[in-house]
Amino acid sequence: MAPYARTLWDTACAEGMTQAALEQALGQEAPGEADVPVSAYLSLLQQALAHAGPGFAWRLGQSVKPTTYGVNGILLLACHTLGEALDQVLRFESLVHDLGRSTLTWQGDTVEYVWCNGWGSHPAADALVESVFSGIHACAQWLVGKPIAGVALEFSHRQDDATAQAISQASGARVRWGGALHRANFPAALLSLQIPQANKTLLPLLQRHADELLQARHPREGGIVAQVRQSISGRLGRGAVKLADVADDLHLSTRTLQRRLAETGMTYQALIDATRHELACHYLATSAMPIAEVGYLLGYHESAAFHHAFKQWQGQGPGQYRAGCAELRTAHYPARPNGWSAS
Repeated sequence: MAPYARTLWDTACAEGMTQAALEQALGQEAPGEADVPVSAYLSLLQQALAHAGPGFAWRLGQSVKPTTYGVNGILLLACHTLGEALDQVLRFESLVHDLGRSTLTWQGDTVEYVWCNGWGSHPAADALVESVFSGIHACAQWLVGKPIAGVALEFSHRQDDATAQAISQASGARVRWGGALHRANFPAALLSLQIPQANKTLLPLLQRHADELLQARHPREGGIVAQVRQSISGRLGRGAVKLADVADDLHLSTRTLQRRLAETGMTYQALIDATRHELACHYLATSAMPIAEVGYLLGYHESAAFHHAFKQWQGQGPGQYRAGCAELRTAHYPARPNGWSAS
């Protein structure tokens, strides 16, 4: 929630809220790396609404950039098309915030995006929904570098005339109030729009790393252990990796899975820790991904928890480990003098 809270803080500040008022509403100083509770975020949103007036929630969403989405932001910048980016938004949503959840369904030549508000009874619930849809719209336009048209929005709540008019004018979309769901409908062709600044190497790395790395490091590993590792690697980054869920993936009861692992001398928790450890080392050594995002990708909601775990694994923090890897690369592959060219 920290990146989300930072965007809200900056937008409210730009619209005239004083720092004292911001701190009082959030219950702390300006958001940093530490997580921000959802209740504090909604409190700040509620106070910002009272200060800024009609249309603030939509303007808040328009301030969103890929970095607002934490680990999703890195993945979005690695995607080739808008459809790939939206897939990443859905996959890692639970690691970015606990505000609600998204679904995406195809209906012929159109796509329906639905967002379920997890805080529907809060006084700022309506504004929360509007800011989420605005943020996705803004981020999509930022990624493809041009306006996105042909979107129809529907909100299940009703809105006062001033706010409704402000959102309709700002979004350029057809907006319906008092509908059945919070949703957006748009042409499926939009998902094929190219992302010009796509990182051509990062996304394949992130998508393939887990299975390839684990298979390479454990070529002789088979049977139940290999199956559990594969399930774990596929679930990391999508929330808690629970024993019951992995057992479901393998069509086993939790008791049977535990027994079969015990027969190999392994425990479920040991496999999770080993998988996280190996992937963490891989990310830190081979990518420039921020350390906090490495932790998010491996299922650590708090940066401090990832630092603690990594220090237990390696005897040093992730920053020290990355620096050591960089020194080794420099020692083996020194920089070329000026005038040299690659062969």
